[in-house]
Amino acid sequence: MTTDTTRPGTRVNAFTDDALGTLDATGVAEAIAAGTLGAAEAAAAATERIRTVDPATRAVRWWLPEGGAGPQAPADAAFYGVPAAVKENTAFAGLPTTMGSAALPATPAERSGPVGEQFAATGVNVLASTVMPEFGMTASAEFAGRAPARNPWNTDYSVGGSSSGSAALVASGALPIAHGNDGGGSIRIPAALNGLVGLKGTRGRLVEMPELKVLPVNIVCEGVLTRTVRDTARYFAAAERHHRNPALPPVGHVRGPGRRRRIGLVTESVTAFGIADECLAPVRSLADELAGQGHEIVELSMADLRIDAGFVDDFLRYWSLLAGIEVAGTAIAARGRSSYSALDPVTRSLLRSGVRGAPSIPGAISRLRRVAGNYERMFVERGVDAMLSPTMTSTTPRIGHLDPTQPFDEFMARTIAMVGITPLNNVSGGPAISVPCGFDDAGLPLGAQFAGPAGMETTLLELAYEVEELRPFARIS
Repeated sequence: MTTDTTRPGTRVNAFTDDALGTLDATGVAEAIAAGTLGAAEAAAAATERIRTVDPATRAVRWWLPEGGAGPQAPADAAFYGVPAAVKENTAFAGLPTTMGSAALPATPAERSGPVGEQFAATGVNVLASTVMPEFGMTASAEFAGRAPARNPWNTDYSVGGSSSGSAALVASGALPIAHGNDGGGSIRIPAALNGLVGLKGTRGRLVEMPELKVLPVNIVCEGVLTRTVRDTARYFAAAERHHRNPALPPVGHVRGPGRRRRIGLVTESVTAFGIADECLAPVRSLADELAGQGHEIVELSMADLRIDAGFVDDFLRYWSLLAGIEVAGTAIAARGRSSYSALDPVTRSLLRSGVRGAPSIPGAISRLRRVAGNYERMFVERGVDAMLSPTMTSTTPRIGHLDPTQPFDEFMARTIAMVGITPLNNVSGGPAISVPCGFDDAGLPLGAQFAGPAGMETTLLELAYEVEELRPFARIS
């Protein structure tokens, strides 16, 4: 286990010859089921690993008492006893739900919410909650008044967001699996920047936070960050046993690659910033490899997707509305104990932007609602089973690039330049998965995204397995 927090550009590696070794979540679960590893032993090893890497990554927000919550599912649960963590915006018994904000009181939840219950139903042992940017509204866990979360591949760089701390703990080897959720790329962005697998399911696939069901466009989905495709596949199968949406075809337990597919290659961004060559080149190379394996690759354009530049403005208007809803809702939940002055500058700017743009919100919502239909029709009209694109439109930014204290217009321009693909699947509701796809010139991971029509997570997992076979995912050590 190696961590030197005194050097710039530190690579943080928690893998060692303890009880967890290099096992992924499935490997840990199988060892516990076989009796060669105890759940308490796994929790102790993970706790030690987290405490070793956290001074460098700043990934943990709140701890549960020593040993964690303990498995809250039968011994035959898929991940019985596997150490894990939940994102800070998720109600879980014994942990404060502070949403990444200093404006909310650190009052432990008396009971878990539906999302926390589903996560626990898979058998994981939750040890702590993980850091996120304030209210999950930005793509990097950087703050006005406290230290940022850092990328374990190189601590000079952002870990992404908003499932920031979860990604840092899994990528560093401190944990094999951690919870995340995705409202604009918040699972897929940190997955891409940390060399992980991150699946945003179809809208409504997994249990949702109750308050999100009343939104005019529900863009948030739950999931996990893992180091292997089999862990993500096993998680969705296990979560589906806890709750399955009868309106969607079941995912089941996907165990490997599937049949040959017709895949649409997307090389354009929905923003005016385009896609950085470093992000695009390895995805083009991957498309060639998939063609060599018998898949048919066709080029897709923004015209095929019927997405124009107005999508960005509409999404940002809606994002500002959500910021207001988040702040108001949590203030009510905190019984007035939240403080506007303690909010980060970006959150305050989003609130002001939402007020100024209020008259245009109904039109923006109407147009965003039409995105889902256009997205689904594209798969039929072009006859493709999935889309392949870079996950990110720019490479991993250094810490400070998305500092929330900089001028708001500059902050938003930098964010839009970085996140020009992922929000489409939040608005459309279709599933999308990010898998590792090489490294940039700075030695930091890059991601490729497969996206599909509603309900087709099985196809995406099969393709992800194939990528993992073609290009075995690098471990941080």
